[in-house]
Amino acid sequence: MTEACVPLPDTVEWRTPFDLLARNAALYPNKLALVASSAENIEARLSYASLAHSIDRAADALRSFGVRRGDHLAILMTNRAAAEYITIAWGAMRLGAVVVPLNTRFAVPELLAAIDHMDCRYLVHEPDFDETVADLIDQTDQIEGRCIKVGKDGDWSARFEAGQALRGGFPDLSSEDLADILLTSGTTGRPKGVMLTHGNAVATGAAIAGGLDLGPQDTYQSPFPLFTSSGFHFNMMASWWAGATTIIETEVDVEATLARITRERTTVYCAVPTVYIFMLNAFDPAFHDLSAMRVFDYGGAPMAQDVIERLAKTFPHVELRQTYGLTEAGPSGTFLAGRDALRKLGSLGTAMPMCDVRVMRPDGSETDPDEMGEVVMRGPAVSQGYYKQPDATAETFRDGWLWSGDLARRDADGYLFYMDRKKDVIIRGGFNITSMEVEDAVFKHPSVEEVSVVAIPHEKLGEDLCAFVVPGKSKSVTKEELMDFLAPRIADYKIPRHWVFVSELPRNPTGKILKSELRERARNRAF
Repeated sequence: MTEACVPLPDTVEWRTPFDLLARNAALYPNKLALVASSAENIEARLSYASLAHSIDRAADALRSFGVRRGDHLAILMTNRAAAEYITIAWGAMRLGAVVVPLNTRFAVPELLAAIDHMDCRYLVHEPDFDETVADLIDQTDQIEGRCIKVGKDGDWSARFEAGQALRGGFPDLSSEDLADILLTSGTTGRPKGVMLTHGNAVATGAAIAGGLDLGPQDTYQSPFPLFTSSGFHFNMMASWWAGATTIIETEVDVEATLARITRERTTVYCAVPTVYIFMLNAFDPAFHDLSAMRVFDYGGAPMAQDVIERLAKTFPHVELRQTYGLTEAGPSGTFLAGRDALRKLGSLGTAMPMCDVRVMRPDGSETDPDEMGEVVMRGPAVSQGYYKQPDATAETFRDGWLWSGDLARRDADGYLFYMDRKKDVIIRGGFNITSMEVEDAVFKHPSVEEVSVVAIPHEKLGEDLCAFVVPGKSKSVTKEELMDFLAPRIADYKIPRHWVFVSELPRNPTGKILKSELRERARNRAF
């Protein structure tokens, strides 16, 4: 364990996700636990009793394939097979195996690298990846003969049907047993494998449920892919801790989202900021009923202040909550309650339950109010480190803290305000410029739907600013208009000299903008 590891408190009765599931199956046996698409082209609607039973059947079925305690099982599936994803993943963990969710956007070389580095012996996949899996088998014998296919022409359904939940014989698991290895989202560089225990998962559930004020009366809906920490831990563990209903969307489709919210009477919705921009554009009170909604949660990226104000005006009955966290922390971190959404506009809030979050200088001392420093965390949701990467672990987990790489400041009331990634701070002619402050200023222009600002090399200034802008639909804007617009709003050295107008911004699966790709695009342009 790393120096930053904090054990799950003894006061927490539930030591593993299966303790939470057993509690919910006993307290709410007939309560709807999961609504998700299945690889069999149906919508699965499972109660807590049915979900617990299905996971035990899946565990028994996996055992018939040879999966044993300590084995690493990779999953290459989308949310279109979310029902199987959940039962197989937690079925594997029921056996004491370690689950490795694979990014479905990875190319074959990236998948090979992940399977090899994470020591995966088994691979579960859906039919959409038949050709990819064939390529993988041609290039590695690590998973040969140990691939399990769900859906059409697959071998999973028959084994699952033969699985017996009551056969038992599952190992006793502790909070310290490794549960899964989640790949970092990889906005820059090659993703690392974040090791998370059963205790980390439970603590994440407690933190997120507290940050969202989630309870058994809630229906929680989200489009985050299950191979991300947001989909796998944030959504599932928070719902299990609270005893809530989870609705897993197959993809980001705002029209379908609004229709489902109306149909399911969803009370809590969670997505990245971009989805809310699309939702504001698509919402029509004549067709969409959001009267049951009580919380909009946005995380994964900073939310522009103008969008927060538009959401508050359009949905005055809905509480707006900001959450912030890292895969390395479960992902737990901070939350901003709705009562502070406008009072502390732009803030990430304060620490979630079971989380200690501070802002520190490089020497490990805490910053003064409004002084920029690095966000650091500790608590029982924080990871054990990176799998087989001791140097990266030592760099990130040090002095008893998880060092995030995010820059922020705390105000006099203790509220956290995100400034930028350390690597995204632009140093132009000796002046430090955070890309976010420039983006916030540009976004206020009525013809701008999205914007991202990155650094490009400059032979005299060191670095200069390049802004990638997505104009609003049926709108146009020029470089000169935007520079004139910014002149009275920010210092002249912060105004980008280079502008690129695009139809969309590149994103990773959680919706974060890929600034590494934008920097590469900017360097390759002849300005």
